[in-house]
Amino acid sequence: MGSAKNIAKSFTIPGLLNESTLTQRNYPVSEIELSRIEDHPNNNVYSMDEAAIAKLASSIKEQGLTDLPLVRKTDDGSFQMISGHRRKAAYAVLAADDEAYSKMPCRIIEGLTDEQSVMLLHAANYFTRTLTMTERAAATRALGIAVEQRRSEDPSLKGVRTEDIKATIIAEQTGRKVSGKTIKREEALAEKVAGLIPEWRDAADSGELSAKAVGALAEADEATQRAAFNKWAESPKSKAATTELVASMKA
Repeated sequence: MGSAKNIAKSFTIPGLLNESTLTQRNYPVSEIELSRIEDHPNNNVYSMDEAAIAKLASSIKEQGLTDLPLVRKTDDGSFQMISGHRRKAAYAVLAADDEAYSKMPCRIIEGLTDEQSVMLLHAANYFTRTLTMTERAAATRALGIAVEQRRSEDPSLKGVRTEDIKATIIAEQTGRKVSGKTIKREEALAEKVAGLIPEWRDAADSGELSAKAVGALAEADEATQRAAFNKWAESPKSKAATTELVASMKA
């Protein structure tokens, strides 16, 4: 196997998870005790909703594990999850009643640095999970370290917009495209959502608010936000109607 740097440049998430002979040889599958797999510390920006985990556990019990988790083997011989935290949690739920689920088949990769593991974690989650707007923005913001590393290694990237480099990283690692403009817009919108009262934050992450409504609420004080929410909660409305309501309360 090549150096970690060459590995990080050569593989993609789809490539790691496919069933080609080369993939099977370089990144073998092994059943690993759940207790030996540590969660990645940078996964804490993503939701681990118990109801969703329970639903996933039921699906795995009925249909089996359709997508293999990806773990890295660290220098001390332990394992750390890269892609598959929710699947691991679902296995833990099932293992409480059936010891057969105390081990989980995983694709194993070796030779990754901490920085490369973070890049893979967020690039994979960007497309392989259903994320809220806030989670998607957190994923791309976390790629900032990878962006600076690339700039230090490649002088030609000087002057290239950060969001465009992030888009390139995601495309390389997932095989799917997203524009830099989309990344910049989502990150800016998430910053505004962070300033809302909790109830409006939940509504925004549930897709019930337009960007215009989020912007208007972000400019309002807490009392105005809460008055608008109380009015909205009496009878939840469409995005367009909610935008009008927020605009009227702000005025």
